[in-house]
Amino acid sequence: MEKRVLVFDIWGDFAHFKRIETTTSPLTYPFPIGTALSGMVAAIIGLERDSYYEIFSPSNFFFGIRILNPIRKTRINLNFINTKYGFRLWDAIRNGKPPHTQIPLEFIRSPKYRIYLHISPSLADVHRKLKNYLEKHESVYTPYLGISELLANFRFIGEFDGKPAKIKEEVEIHSIIKMQDMRIVFEEGKRYGREIIPLYMDRERKVIEYGDIIYEANGRSIRTSEGSFYDVNGEHIIFF
Repeated sequence: MEKRVLVFDIWGDFAHFKRIETTTSPLTYPFPIGTALSGMVAAIIGLERDSYYEIFSPSNFFFGIRILNPIRKTRINLNFINTKYGFRLWDAIRNGKPPHTQIPLEFIRSPKYRIYLHISPSLADVHRKLKNYLEKHESVYTPYLGISELLANFRFIGEFDGKPAKIKEEVEIHSIIKMQDMRIVFEEGKRYGREIIPLYMDRERKVIEYGDIIYEANGRSIRTSEGSFYDVNGEHIIFF
């Protein structure tokens, strides 16, 4: 079944998509996870924080991600409040301890991604609103790449029909891939990575679906010999 797909690029100076293993993880996923992506869309169209998890559910919201700039990481020390002695600056000072602690956070340098979105026809008003904001290069809230200090820019590419296709021979896939649905043909000179990422959360911010993902860190295509994909304006995309 064809999907009507909105396509836009999003980029910035740095990105940090916090890994969910710990509440203060200094490490980042190499691309926006599903929950971060739904937050970006919610910011553009003006949905309040934590109000959109049911809207952007697995039955309503389908996305693909293409890496446009090579994934390059760096670490930068950031100051955090020293909460070992309490959650106020004065608590640490009163105990004769430094009020801040430095944590080296991992960032992606010069990140750029192409996002493909199909929103269920039952949410046609959300689709129209998002398309309108993207076309005008406007947003209600400023989108960011993982944390609020990392502001993002975006550019609308267009609206296209996503045409489903089965892989009969080897095909180049341009997006990140679900490992369990494809047979990968590994090639020399390509830099592959694999991640288990959260795709969707519920209202209580509990993860309801994970994805086993493979990607090419330099943004090159991945050759596959089995599975299915969508042709979106000549680009071969896997949706989640």
